[in-house]
Amino acid sequence: MSYNSSIRSRAATVLLSGALILCASPLLAQDTSTAPAAEKVAGTVADVPMDETIKKVFDAFTARLPGVPIESLSEGPYPGLYEVITDSQVIYVDEEVGLLFQGEVIDLDSGTNLTEVRKTGIHMGLINSMGEENMLVYKADEPTDRSITVFTDINCGYCRKLHGEIETLTGGGVNVRYLMFPRAGLQSDSATALESVWCADDPQAAMTAAKAGKPIEEKACMTPIEEHVALAEQVGLRGTPLIYLDNGTAIPGYREAKVIVEMINSTEPLAN
Repeated sequence: MSYNSSIRSRAATVLLSGALILCASPLLAQDTSTAPAAEKVAGTVADVPMDETIKKVFDAFTARLPGVPIESLSEGPYPGLYEVITDSQVIYVDEEVGLLFQGEVIDLDSGTNLTEVRKTGIHMGLINSMGEENMLVYKADEPTDRSITVFTDINCGYCRKLHGEIETLTGGGVNVRYLMFPRAGLQSDSATALESVWCADDPQAAMTAAKAGKPIEEKACMTPIEEHVALAEQVGLRGTPLIYLDNGTAIPGYREAKVIVEMINSTEPLAN
C-alpha cells in the first residue's frame, strides 16, 4: 500500500467554515512569492519545542500514526489546524489528531492557495539543496541570479522543443538548470544517454547535440542522475519537462521560452 493510500485510509472528513476551503486541486490564482516558515520538529519527543500545544499535537500524532515521519510541525493557516510536513508533503490535523486532512487550503479573500505556497517553498528548498554543481547549467548571457530548474529527458519531444529555445532563455537573463529524469528508468537507453551527456568533456554541447537527435560519444562516470530521479519523486513529477521558476511556481509541461522569461521578470525569487 502506498503512503498516500495508507494516509487516506486513516483520514476523516471535516468541513471548514470561514475564509478557507479544502479541495482536490487548485481553483484560484496562486501567490508563491513567499512561504511562511514552519517551526521545525525533529522525530523524537525530546527535540520538540517547549510550546505545550505543539508538544501535545506531536505526542498525539506519533501515538496515532507511529510510522509517519514528521519533518515539520507548526500552527496551520486556520485556528485549530496544525500543519505537518511529512515526506515533503503537507497534511493537516486538529489538536487532538482525531481528524487528518489531505487537500489544499485556499484563502478565498486573497485567492491564495496556502498549501501550494508551503509546498513550493519545500520543493524549492529540496531543489536548491541539490547544488548547481550537481546540475547541468546553461548560464545566462549576462550574470544574473534568476533561474529556472527543469527536470528533463533527452527522448522527450517537449523537452527538445524547450531546449531549442534555450537561447531565448539565456538571452533573456535566465540561467537554465537541468535535472535529469530518464522517463524509461535508470536502466534505459535514455539513462545511458544522459550519463554520456554528464560525462562528456562539454556536457552543455553534448546535451544540445543529443536533444537534436545527433549521436554523442558514450561515456561512463559517476553522475547525480539517481539523486535527480529521487528528487523528482519527492516533488511528485508526473512527466517531463517539469519546470520550476525560482519564485517556486511549478509548470508541468512545456511553456514557450519567451513566456517563461516574462514570468521570471515579473516576479521575485524565493528567499533562500
